[in-house]
Amino acid sequence: MTGTFRFNEADHSYWIGEQRIPSVTGILQDAGLLNYHGSSDYHMERGAFVHRATEMIDKGTLDWDSLDVTLRPYCEAYQRFIDDVKPEIILSEKPMYHPNYFYAGIPDRVAKVNGLTTLIDIKSGSPHPATDLQIAAYAELIGINENVYVSKASILYLRDDGTYRLDEVKDLKRNLQIFLAALTVVRWREENL
Repeated sequence: MTGTFRFNEADHSYWIGEQRIPSVTGILQDAGLLNYHGSSDYHMERGAFVHRATEMIDKGTLDWDSLDVTLRPYCEAYQRFIDDVKPEIILSEKPMYHPNYFYAGIPDRVAKVNGLTTLIDIKSGSPHPATDLQIAAYAELIGINENVYVSKASILYLRDDGTYRLDEVKDLKRNLQIFLAALTVVRWREENL
């Protein structure tokens, strides 16, 4: 593949030149490991708005007074996390692709937490086991693109009651192997079925 990498925000697609490359979550869906079909458009949209709002919290630009009432508890949960953990944000919401495996994604946050470089994935929905695979794929993207070694990865669940839960992702190496196996299956299907 040749050309410049770009992310199309309108349809959340990734491209190298004129070639579309798959997203981490798209690969997991196509492999049958992740299913968003039960999620409503409302929940998907809410998740996107929560992500934008948390990014504004990081930048200090969120107007709390104009915040939609349905988003407020998630933002309050994120603010509690920031106040409690005091992460030093290194990288936020940067689209990137893997030049060898040709997949793409947008890791949520990389931060220094207690001296460790930590990948933090923000979720406003229910836990899913495939999220660990997603995080491992993002950790690989960060390493190859930013030359930053992620020594710890966590999933930050923001809840609708204003609380949060932080779950550590174990065994990034094994989870990456599973993700790459899924990528191989998806590519085989595309070529043969």
